[in-house]
Amino acid sequence: MIKAAHLYADLMNLYGDTGNMKALACHLREAGIELSVDHLSLGDSIRFEDYDFLYIGSGTEQNLLLALDDLLSHREELTAYHQNGGMLLATGNSMELFGKQITVGETVREALGIADFTVTYGSRVVRDVCVPCKLTEQELIGFENHSGTVSADGSILVNGNFYLTYIIGPLLVRNPQFTDYLIRQLAERTGETITAKPDHTLEQKAYEVFRASMKQPE
Repeated sequence: MIKAAHLYADLMNLYGDTGNMKALACHLREAGIELSVDHLSLGDSIRFEDYDFLYIGSGTEQNLLLALDDLLSHREELTAYHQNGGMLLATGNSMELFGKQITVGETVREALGIADFTVTYGSRVVRDVCVPCKLTEQELIGFENHSGTVSADGSILVNGNFYLTYIIGPLLVRNPQFTDYLIRQLAERTGETITAKPDHTLEQKAYEVFRASMKQPE
């Protein structure tokens, strides 16, 4: 049994981010591994060490700052979780929580400081993406909609076992190779045994159609 915490699902679910946890649970089950998910939000007591995997999705800028204020009260425990090899996936603007600071106009907000980047808000970016990923053979596809710019290169920032990306879509529905990568990492971390290969037939077909469309000349 793998234990996961879905953080701030009531606040940070702007683009159907719960689809990521549903996809992960489905494909873990196909692999012969059960997933238990706790939904935790503002003011909850969080024992990060109890979980094998953490997930947080995207939200409005107001909700992002609410989540930031709450997570700052858990910063020491979350940093220890990271340093001890804990796994986390942050999609959409929630990735901004893990850098050093977030600048909006003249306002600078301290962030968690787990990853070495800063965020500056400016013009909104709205686009489909198809970008390289060093973790898989396939590129990552998806959609981005954010006003922040991160002072780091890469479509997905990897810091230990923390995976941070602006890509939404949901990410784990649209990128079967990356989902399999996470499953293998989780199995290795927890000592669970993968007894069967997850079925990504439909997701792979959808991936190939989108990938081909991105190669079409404009």
